[in-house]
Amino acid sequence: MRFRQTLTTSERHFVARLESFGDIVVGFSMSLLALQLDIPKTPSEVFAHTLRYALFFGAFGVVSLFWFRFHRIMSTGFAPHRPDVILLFAFLAFVALTPYAMLTFSRLNGGVHFSPEGLELYLGVFLGVLTFSWLLSLRGMRRAWAVLDARERKDAWSAFVGGLVAIPGFGAALYFVTHNGERAFSVTVVLLVGIPLATRALRAPWPVVIGPAYGTPPAAGDAAPAVPGGTRAAANES
Repeated sequence: MRFRQTLTTSERHFVARLESFGDIVVGFSMSLLALQLDIPKTPSEVFAHTLRYALFFGAFGVVSLFWFRFHRIMSTGFAPHRPDVILLFAFLAFVALTPYAMLTFSRLNGGVHFSPEGLELYLGVFLGVLTFSWLLSLRGMRRAWAVLDARERKDAWSAFVGGLVAIPGFGAALYFVTHNGERAFSVTVVLLVGIPLATRALRAPWPVVIGPAYGTPPAAGDAAPAVPGGTRAAANES
């Protein structure tokens, strides 16, 4: 929250409103998941479709991870500049689509037939979430680097590297599924291995990514060092 303390009062208020809006979007998405569970007509139907419960908890877990991602973005270096607000709304729109995409994928591919459309929607929504959250994280990291401590810098850089690998991976998976069908979905398996490997291999931040703040010492403790000019000093990131 150190960077937020450098914002003006009106900017902090607007960021808090955006956080509340994001919580509402995520909460509404989670409630839609529960509404997809049909009320059983007889006692024997309560546990007759265990796959639906598995899908519910799986989708709930994925949306929860996106919620954590959302708050990490908002607390690291988010500033209510127009590009950031647009990216944030796009990110939340794809988060809201996640339950629909997961349920559509499961229903269209629940039988013996494979539906490439369901998988394309599923991968496309995840690609949208990853892309917009990565752009927001990149802008926030560059903007707040000077006031992040060593642990926060490590987490921010790991998120950047993870997105750098995941976005092309999901994009490739979507492309190959569109053109080659179900067999190409194995591309995402390689992705699961590539993200941790890339995070370990690319531990040192790149000056060209960090920008002018590269080389500044990490912030110590919970102090909130002043950023000259507040967000005006970061206006060049917009």
